[in-house]
Order: sequence, then structure tokens, then C-alpha cells
Amino acid sequence: MDTTTRTTSTVVGNSKIRTRVIAIGIALVAAALIWIVATAAGAPMEVDQGQGVMPVGLVPVVVATVLAGLLGWGLLALLERSARGATIWTVIAGVVTALSFLPVLTSEATTGTRLALAAMHLAVAVALIPLFRRSSRAA
Repeated sequence: MDTTTRTTSTVVGNSKIRTRVIAIGIALVAAALIWIVATAAGAPMEVDQGQGVMPVGLVPVVVATVLAGLLGWGLLALLERSARGATIWTVIAGVVTALSFLPVLTSEATTGTRLALAAMHLAVAVALIPLFRRSSRAA
């Protein structure tokens, strides 16, 4: 019986990890595709936050997406130890998503650039939040 318990726990743990890695991969692909389409459509992927124009290249998009996924994963792993951890995490993830739009709205950028950045933020949230939450319930 102990072997069965360990095997089931390992499968559930591996499933959780796999789901979260897939979620980060989906978020990464979505953000990169939006960046590629916006760039191809002629949106100047650069913003001015008052300290000069900063280009928004593909590498920073990839790094920010993966970092957001890993930070979200880490916070969820900590919160899962409590009975309502997934719910608390979901609320925090929603607030962070909403706050992530502030720089998009306050930076100097063209409309096309703002739309692309907003779409990237939304795509990452849509990929990460439901899949991470679902993986938490599977545990």
C-alpha cells in the first residue's frame, strides 16, 4: 500500500509540473507570436517611460514571460500549503495582471505598440492563471 501511495503521489506531482511547464510554454509562444505579428505589422516596439526610448525586443519579452511564470509558480507552491491557497493565488494573479497594464497605459508609445503590449500581458495571464489553478486542484 505504501508503494501505491508513493506512485500515485509521484504521478500527481509529475502531472502538476508538466501542466505548469506547458502553461509557461503556451504563454511564451503566445507572447512571442504577438510580438512577431506586431513587429511585422509595423508597430514600433519601443516605449518611453520618461527616461528615454526603450526598445521592447523579443528577448526581453521571452525573459519577462518566463520570469512571470516562474514567480507565479513559486508563489502558488507556497500558497498551496494552505486550504485556500489556490483561491488566494488566483486573486493575487488577477491583481498582478491588472497592475501590469499600468505601464502600458502610462508609457509613451504608439497605439499599435500599446495594443500589442496589452495583448501580450493578457495572453500570458490567460495561459498561466487557469492552467496553474487547474494544476493546483489536481494535487
